[in-house]
Amino acid sequence: MSPSVRRAALVVTALAAVVPLAACSGGPDLHPGDAAVVNGHAIRISTVDAFADDFCALEKPGLAQQGAVLPMALLRSAAAESLVSDALLAAFAKEARIDLAEVHRGVRQQLRTSLVDVPADLQGAAQKRFQLEGERRAVLELAGRQGATSQQQAMAQGAQLFNAWRAQQHVTIDPRFGRVDLDALKWDGANGSLSVPAGKTPDALDQKAAAALPADQRCGTPAS
Repeated sequence: MSPSVRRAALVVTALAAVVPLAACSGGPDLHPGDAAVVNGHAIRISTVDAFADDFCALEKPGLAQQGAVLPMALLRSAAAESLVSDALLAAFAKEARIDLAEVHRGVRQQLRTSLVDVPADLQGAAQKRFQLEGERRAVLELAGRQGATSQQQAMAQGAQLFNAWRAQQHVTIDPRFGRVDLDALKWDGANGSLSVPAGKTPDALDQKAAAALPADQRCGTPAS
């Protein structure tokens, strides 16, 4: 395990709020059509957009119940960050001596149960999104479990270790996507999009502003 992966982590509260993070500025690695470049591997804007559409499709039922909407810019940022994290996960897991194949099998086993009630037309989108989320969370928990007294603490410590390691990698993200802290997003489609603590709702989730966006820039239909 590298020194950066061993670095002590501060305990933070995960799954609590949406936290905007500074994005890497565009650089010479980015070519037209690239959303990000991760250690020389390009992630195309079209791939991010397709994944963001999947996010939206999965959130729409809950949003409809609440008459709420989400800006597609937020979903595109979350999609981009998910794909960037996935592109880094294998190398991080290897340095942390985590068996990613075993993690993959465990997550797939869990998904067999959790996806049983997902409508057939959303199975593909749900499988991809929750597989990526599940593997990332499992790896972070395993990386941060030393000295942790709870699953939440292990997750928080693992996220700190991953972010410290990530800072040493060559990652360039198109600034239009920004970054979101995936461990601070609490997706709850059954009850209407995202949960955030009082007083910490960022502008990106302001319903009045989101509802005023053109239809192609928002997910969901605002209440009439």
